[in-house]
Amino acid sequence: MKQFLSLCLFVLTSTSFAQIVNKQLKSVYPTTYYFETQRMEMYRSLVSNDDFLPTPLGERANEMALTAWSHQLGICVGLSQHFYLDGGVSWLQNGEAYAFNDLNSDSTFNYETRYRYLALPLQLKVAFGQRLKCFGGLGMVPALYQGYKQDLEWTNALGAKYDDQIKVNNTMNSFTLSWIGSVGIEAPLGNNFAFRFGAMYRSQLNNSYSPYEDYIHKSKGWGLTIGLSKQL
Repeated sequence: MKQFLSLCLFVLTSTSFAQIVNKQLKSVYPTTYYFETQRMEMYRSLVSNDDFLPTPLGERANEMALTAWSHQLGICVGLSQHFYLDGGVSWLQNGEAYAFNDLNSDSTFNYETRYRYLALPLQLKVAFGQRLKCFGGLGMVPALYQGYKQDLEWTNALGAKYDDQIKVNNTMNSFTLSWIGSVGIEAPLGNNFAFRFGAMYRSQLNNSYSPYEDYIHKSKGWGLTIGLSKQL
């Protein structure tokens, strides 16, 4: 009987303590949901896959950065006075571009390549401030490959214009992993809504292509984020 009473007392005490801690966490950093759009300047590192077959980069060495938009639905859960977890589901894009102009004729050749993923970003973040919060974080972004699109445009020597679109690429790795860093601010708007604005850097750790392709391709980029959050 005494053991049963002791157990009941322990459970009640633990529950009360958990409720107090939970209330304290919510008062410092309440659980929030958010939607965020990311405008990223994406580029890539590209080297020959010498372990398989040394291959020159050719004109791909001249590829440039590409503006790519990504979107994320996430949740922030407080861990302590200043730390919280930021996780979500993201429709994520990487990419690069290429542009060639022949100085001796009207010939041109341009393309924009986009790689699309379903990602699950997770960051550990630190925040300071009461109403206007400043935050920064580091984390990882595992992603599953969803699709590929390459838009091509070119003109011949006489200036006639052509275009095409490629949507199939069988050389892609089905899984990528990137690290991510971010900073930003969160400003209250009323009715438990807040405006989010920040900057982000993302860098891929593994190859975008399968192990037996000619190149090792890793996307990276930086950009700005803007969103809206809602406290529970």
